[in-house]
Amino acid sequence: MKPDVPVIFVHAFYADVWAEMALEIAESFDRPFEVVVTCPNPALELVTVQSPHLVRQRRIDVENRGRDVLPFLRALREVGPSFSVGLKLHTKRSKHRSDGEAWRKHLTGTLLRRDEAATGPDVLALMEEEPRLGLVAPANHMLPLESRIGLNAKALRRVAAALRLPLDLEALEADHFAASSMFWFRRSALEALAEPKLETLFEREKGQLDGTTAHALERLFALLAERRGTVATAAEAVPALRRAAREGASLEDLRALARSELRPLENPFILPVPDLWRRHPRLMLVAHHLYHHLPRPLFAVARVGFRLMMRRERGPKAG
Repeated sequence: MKPDVPVIFVHAFYADVWAEMALEIAESFDRPFEVVVTCPNPALELVTVQSPHLVRQRRIDVENRGRDVLPFLRALREVGPSFSVGLKLHTKRSKHRSDGEAWRKHLTGTLLRRDEAATGPDVLALMEEEPRLGLVAPANHMLPLESRIGLNAKALRRVAAALRLPLDLEALEADHFAASSMFWFRRSALEALAEPKLETLFEREKGQLDGTTAHALERLFALLAERRGTVATAAEAVPALRRAAREGASLEDLRALARSELRPLENPFILPVPDLWRRHPRLMLVAHHLYHHLPRPLFAVARVGFRLMMRRERGPKAG
């Protein structure tokens, strides 16, 4: 396969969601592309993307461990250095939310969006035009890490040690991360993920909501890309970055622009971190531990208490 053929990596946990995504992918490309699907269920039947531009679709069966992240690392190693730009997706369903389907379509829609005259997604076109662009998250999903490290501190330290990556957690809180674990990426920007030791860090699947190796890596993808000398941003910054790149902007100028164009507060699916957690970060850790260890009825009572505390933090409504 030629290096200029992009590779789309998809972790397919839900066959029906993958069928919808396959249609979206087919509609987004009028040029050659490859698809690699990882799946934790060998018995699950998965559709093939119906497109005359599909060069190849391959399937990699994996164990149900590490959510969409460990399968992505394995697929990266199996595909090897045969491509330059890739797209990481997964069949996000968010069954606990009434807007789960709308959220997934926002994520894939902003990553696969293209102009009528284009032969592929806008983000892909910019990444091929501008080699200093290393990672692009969905629109409004490059979020601040402030108060979002929480239970992930230990996992972050383990991952950083395996990657031999200097890591200051306080400094990291001032940075951003690609929320949702979906993004376009330059293969060379994420070369560190080829480290074999990473796979040994992934825990067994127990329905964890936070604090795992997968959650830690989600918070490091953008940092890894920037440590490789590239720019990490989100889809809303693409138009401004395209103009700046064509005008000969320096790497420092591109990085500053990439940050200034981010609009995380316009994200309709992820609420800002409550002031209560910002002021009392240890309380957030307590909430996480209670969720994992209390019986559900007792946690429901504790959640009511946390909501009352948040209302008190906000104070009385104006008027």
